[in-house]
Amino acid sequence: MPAGSLCNLLTLCECPGTMWEGSRLRLPCGVRVRFLYDPQGWCALGIISFIWAYNTAFIPSLVIVPMYYDGKLPLGTLIFYFLMSIMTVVCLYLSVTTNPGTVPLDIQPSAVEAADWTICKVCQIRRPPRSHHCRRCQQCVRKMDHHCPWINNCVGEENHWLFMQLLYYTLILVSMSIALAVLHLYYSPPCSYCNTDIFPYSYTRPLLWFTCGQGVLFFPAAIGLVFGQTFNILIDRTTLENLADPYFRSGIPSPRAIHEAFSDICGTKNVLCWLWPLRRRRAITAQAGGSYYRHM
Repeated sequence: MPAGSLCNLLTLCECPGTMWEGSRLRLPCGVRVRFLYDPQGWCALGIISFIWAYNTAFIPSLVIVPMYYDGKLPLGTLIFYFLMSIMTVVCLYLSVTTNPGTVPLDIQPSAVEAADWTICKVCQIRRPPRSHHCRRCQQCVRKMDHHCPWINNCVGEENHWLFMQLLYYTLILVSMSIALAVLHLYYSPPCSYCNTDIFPYSYTRPLLWFTCGQGVLFFPAAIGLVFGQTFNILIDRTTLENLADPYFRSGIPSPRAIHEAFSDICGTKNVLCWLWPLRRRRAITAQAGGSYYRHM
């Protein structure tokens, strides 16, 4: 990727906010990106990055490319797999580095909004409705869903759509990896293209079994997150709100239309843009004259 394109990508996710000292990482091109200094988050993020790199390297090498040259898989399968892999790592990077919606220290509500704003008991700042304080990030986040150690960042109003894209692309990538590994292990005859000098058959099967083991561990979690987050979006609730009121004592929310719900989260009514991470999110539900810090 050219240096100019990389700088544009990094600049896209750099948002001003009230971050503590040392929370921005300076990269060689001179752009500073938001990055939480948390060893626990680094460990979880390292596991996710390793799984992505492992499946991106070995599944094409052991399964897709050999079966393509043997005429058992179409070229579209290879292209689609790499596309899902690229989209997954882009969404992962942006989910990690994008400001989730930090409430600035000096934000002042309008006279109309002031009645609904609250004071954070920890950092003592005024914040919009549905904001929560994250003790790990040491900040208040607008419409905070939860703090996710797997992305080493909070999931809030400004990066929830990126987190959802990450979940969907990860689920597709993991599903394809498991299906192709099982297909190669049990149903495909030995390929004539396989280079035994690079990947001897004795090493191929353990590597593919390891892929299947990853799938057994992470596929149920990915399914649960996708369905849980999608359900929350449709009823306009966050994970923290569900934990605070698991039995809906405040009233059972009415489900929203799918297009309305995802347009609100993704910041655009264009369905195709819901799947594209390299853009800016624009709030489309703010009323005229209202502050964009408030979720309408």
